[in-house]
Parts: sequence; structure tokens; C-alpha cells
Amino acid sequence: MADRPSLVWDDLRVALAVDRHGSHGGAGRELSVDPTTVGRRIAAMEAAFGARLFDRTPAGLVATREGRALLGHAARAEEAILAAERELGSADARLTGTVRVTAGDGLLHYVVVPALPELRRAHPGVTVELRADTRALDLSRREADVAIRLARPKEPSLVAKRWGALGFGLYASRAYLERRGTPRAASDLSSHELVGFDASLDELPQVKWLRRLVREPRPPGGLGGMAPHREARDASAPRWVVRATTTTAQVVACVEGLGIALLGTVVAAREPRLVPVLPSVQPPPREAWLVVHQDVRKTPRVAAVLEWLASLRLA
Repeated sequence: MADRPSLVWDDLRVALAVDRHGSHGGAGRELSVDPTTVGRRIAAMEAAFGARLFDRTPAGLVATREGRALLGHAARAEEAILAAERELGSADARLTGTVRVTAGDGLLHYVVVPALPELRRAHPGVTVELRADTRALDLSRREADVAIRLARPKEPSLVAKRWGALGFGLYASRAYLERRGTPRAASDLSSHELVGFDASLDELPQVKWLRRLVREPRPPGGLGGMAPHREARDASAPRWVVRATTTTAQVVACVEGLGIALLGTVVAAREPRLVPVLPSVQPPPREAWLVVHQDVRKTPRVAAVLEWLASLRLA
């Protein structure tokens, strides 16, 4: 009797990554391998079992019926393996090792990093790996150990502790205000230039607030191919001069006098070259949470980092 093909966990990881991203390229980035390697692994599995696992569609790679059945088993195997890894990690009573912390780049750059010497003095055996990301990394899959989030998580396996309230305000450099004048009312912002988040982040609550406060900004350089009289009619509209996916890029642009930015107050307070604009006009704050998976929260090194983070101030 011919040998029956057997499943290998590394191949299942590849299939799960393809399913999550819908492409060989996305799976390759997650697994840190070349997309052609991903394609070869999937093709080898399909050949070994005589079943097609993914169909190529305009929306990307989509699992077939056979692929979906396999992925169900693979997902359960992944959860069991990750749970075992978390359990083994939590059994380590030593205050040594790496703790991965994820947050937005602004909080990491202006709040977490300046306080790292204090953690190093208290726990010299702990290494902190910082992952700046606007996405909510998956703590169950060990993409990070501790997350700083601006919304309380709903997953039952995650434990969240309120860290504080993150306030926001409008800021500009003195050079910009000397050149363009200081707004005295929210209506004055229509004649100013703005620095803000990339359009892909328009759903952030603070960005929505700014869009309600100020008429929708037009793109830098006018309205492209629109008729000149239309562009002149919109000449008083505020305009984005810089849009970025990171807070630090916005801070630098604002410091360099490129425009007015909506920034976290804890971020702006650490940049003396910025001054408040319309301080009486304030968006609602956002609650910040320290989040950890329940399986690792009592791991000594993770608990030590959580305690240290909790001691930092957001004001």
C-alpha cells in the first residue's frame, strides 16, 4: 500500500496565512518567506492530497470547500499550539526575556521610550520589543504580549486595564502662526493648512471630529483637473499639506511649520516647539487600555512590564 500523505504543521501555517491575507504575497510577509515559497508549499499540498485548496478570484485567493474543511482543522491546531506556547511561557518564573509591546507610534515614541531607563534599572534582564502599528495585533497569536489600545477589547480571552484618558488638541509651530496668523475661532480654520492622518485612517474618532469641525479639506495643489473657476471657488477651503500614517511624521511636519495638526496632548507636551491653537476647542478624549492575553498576564516579565506601563502618565 502506498504511503498516505501526512500533514505538516508548517504547511498548515502557510495555508492559514494565505486564507488570512488572500494572497501569496501577504502570507509571505506574515511568515517572512518569499511569495514563491508560499505558492510552492500550497501546490505541493494540493498535489499530495489531490484536492484544490484555493481558487483565484478578483478579490484574491479564496478557499475551496476542501480548503475550508482543512482550514477548520488547521485553525484548531493553531489555537492548541499557541495555547501550549502561552502556557509554557507563563511557567517561566524568571524576570528575563523579551516582552513585545504594541501601540501607536506616537505613544511609543513620546511616552514609552523616554521611560525605558526606569524599566531597565528595575529589571535589567527584560528586553522590550516595540511594535508601532495602527492595526490591533493579535495577542492570541503572540504577535505581541502587551497592547496599548484606544478602545476596550471585546475578546473574552483578553484582559484590559484602563490606563487613562488620552486628550487631543490642535497645535502648530510659532513659525507657522507668524506666517499665516493665529486662528481666533473654529471658522478661521477654513483658511489654514492642515497636517493629518492618511485617508485610510479617516474612521478614527479624532479624525471624524476634525472633519465635523472643519469643512472637508481639499487635496494639496487644488482640485487637479477641475475647471479653474471651481478651484477658485474652493480657495478658502482648508487643505491637507501633509497626510501620514504615523503620528511622529505629523509632529515633524507641524514643527517644521507646514500646518496645523490634531495631536494627542501628551505627544504635543513633549515637543516644546509646538503651541496650542484654539485651546478652548477640544475634541473628546479617548480611553487608553493596557491589554494582555489572560494566559500570559501572570508571567513575571509580562507582569513587570504591565506594572511599569501602568505607572506612566498620559497627562
